[in-house]
Amino acid sequence: MKKILYTSLAFLLMATAGCDKYLDRKPLDASSASNFLTNQAEMEQGLTGVYASAMWVFPNNTPLLFAVEASTDHAIKRGGNAEDLAAMGEAGPFLINNALVNTCWSSAYRLIQRANQQLKGMEENGKNNVSAQVFGRIKAETLVLRAWAYFHLMYMFGDVPYYKVPPTVDEVLAAEKTPRATIVADLYKDLDEAVAGFDAANAAAILGNGRVNKGVALGLKAKLALLIGDFRTAATATKAVIDGGQYGLNPSYPNLFMLNGQTANANREILFNQTYPTDQLNPQSWLVVLSIPRQVTNSQSSHFPSQALVDQFEGKDGKRIDQSAVYDPANPRANRDSRLKWTVVMQDDTVAYRNNTNIAPYVNPVERTIYNIYSNVRRRFNWTTSRYDNVSGNNDWIGAQAAGIQWQVSATGNIGGVGYAWRKYIDSTQYSWETKTGYILMRYADILLMYAESKIELNEIDATVVNAINAVRRRSGQPDIAASSQAEMRTIVRRERAVEFGGEGHRLFDLRRWDIYGVANSGPVVGAALDPAVPPATPTFDANNIPNYGASINQRIRFRNQTRNNTNPRYKLWPIPQFEIDVNPKLTQNPGWQ
Repeated sequence: MKKILYTSLAFLLMATAGCDKYLDRKPLDASSASNFLTNQAEMEQGLTGVYASAMWVFPNNTPLLFAVEASTDHAIKRGGNAEDLAAMGEAGPFLINNALVNTCWSSAYRLIQRANQQLKGMEENGKNNVSAQVFGRIKAETLVLRAWAYFHLMYMFGDVPYYKVPPTVDEVLAAEKTPRATIVADLYKDLDEAVAGFDAANAAAILGNGRVNKGVALGLKAKLALLIGDFRTAATATKAVIDGGQYGLNPSYPNLFMLNGQTANANREILFNQTYPTDQLNPQSWLVVLSIPRQVTNSQSSHFPSQALVDQFEGKDGKRIDQSAVYDPANPRANRDSRLKWTVVMQDDTVAYRNNTNIAPYVNPVERTIYNIYSNVRRRFNWTTSRYDNVSGNNDWIGAQAAGIQWQVSATGNIGGVGYAWRKYIDSTQYSWETKTGYILMRYADILLMYAESKIELNEIDATVVNAINAVRRRSGQPDIAASSQAEMRTIVRRERAVEFGGEGHRLFDLRRWDIYGVANSGPVVGAALDPAVPPATPTFDANNIPNYGASINQRIRFRNQTRNNTNPRYKLWPIPQFEIDVNPKLTQNPGWQ
């Protein structure tokens, strides 16, 4: 594995302060505020550098927000990794120098620095050399990207240093925190300017795969508003997107997470995603690599869905599993919301992965596997006989640890998962180690559910709220919901967010702003049935829709023997990286992390 270098903004500035000759050159992937950005070509080139800084990964080629998902109750990363330690809280140790936390901070400020350079250079060097429409559109994209970085900083870290121009070294070393509400109010203005810039430029609804647009500007304004409980602004921003009629839902949920489906982008559901070039080998996404179960050839599983996510998916009758007449604990994959099978691989599901070579008779080069955790066999499709063979030796078998078979980083291992694997983003048309499918950062379903949530919190529950939720539900074949009390509608929309966006990097933001991260991510980590002949009891759910497994814990997989503890109020925010505290005595640490 490559070593990750965490670099503070101060270090970035100091490292370049004495490199005047180097900075005299016009950079290929970033802008210089002093002698660049004098014409449209240079502005577009500088903008490319800003987008490059929005390519967030951890570790290596894994989308950063997919890694962040493993710090929540809905996912589990291989034991001992930074994500796993962050998820465990007091049981970690979750230390201030956690690599995931440091990467989030550094990635966001790197993007902010690039955006500020772009904005300053454009204004000073080239504004009069391009049309107002071109200038406004490029500025609009840059403003949205900078706001994207600040949004993530604020829900992760709270109040943070706020820069709107490239700071000097001295300014960085003396920076203090700006209150979150102050930053949000200022970013509202930036995003309003961005919307106006897109409109004045008559910009297309989707400017290009991986680029921000008017819909993203309004959606991001809604996210910022939800962060501070400004539900009126969130409702207004999302309604503007809905009423604009430029975006819709893709009729095929699975196609959202396939390369060809993203290229087509039916109904423009994908507003913004982290893309990968298809005309060259690097970079590529290793999300699939971390998802493939160990019973598959050339697999590297280390990121798994949790039981807490699986149990959010309703029965086909539209009822939560503890209330559903069609849910069967002995066959938990049957009669469920279709999004479950499109998101999670469960016992007896058939999955297909592409290798880079033919290995007769089971890899052709696609390998088909019937997922199995209950015996020491791999159920592999034989391309010669067109049937499935039982092949001995299964790293995901629940008895593998006792048999001394493997280094337990499997779907059931003592530092692995709890019986499940990810299906979302699995695309058998691409070699798993060279995947080019973009990681979705914002899509129209999010706009609909943010609108519904905002109106529910305002207690303005009307037909538009019900229609927004039902539009998302109908795609997966779930029954419509009807308007009900504010508390019941709140539960419904929160469950919809859980099942619609599983694995998409939204969960930490949701738990933090709902102020339920501590209760959701505390307690023993459990999984699928330890013995399929002894079905675990159906969990109960608390007022926050969080499952409780007390009645069935001994019937569930829990080889990790992990109990998370995030009840300490300090886990409402992550700690400011120590490298920033060390160089700036005016930057105070977050509460409880001193």
